[in-house]
Amino acid sequence: MIEKFIAKVPSRIWAEGRPARARQWEAEFNVASWVRIAGAPGKVQLVVRYIDNKNDKALLVDTADVGGEGSVLLSGAIRLKLSAEMEQVQISLRLADPSMTHVVEELFMQRRGVALKSSDKLISNY
Repeated sequence: MIEKFIAKVPSRIWAEGRPARARQWEAEFNVASWVRIAGAPGKVQLVVRYIDNKNDKALLVDTADVGGEGSVLLSGAIRLKLSAEMEQVQISLRLADPSMTHVVEELFMQRRGVALKSSDKLISNY
């Protein structure tokens, strides 16, 4: 599969809520994206990748099969194991076929279990 970078997640979304003095902590997030696909049928995957000074880890959010043309909603809940050395969190799309093209129509990431303002979510219209 071919991985395509979509967006870097602002630290206000993943770093806020860190327990005081914690070097490592876990947090759950809802992640969703509407994606238009064209060009070829195949699998599409939404992935959250997080990078610290030692590792580059990826979590699969959702997978869908597309018929070549149309839109798909990819969504799910993930648990990130974060550390004080965290450099960035980013969202990517994996495409099964190199001839597939994509347009990300919306992108959303929000910490679960906490009432947040809309500015605390990653919301993008492309």
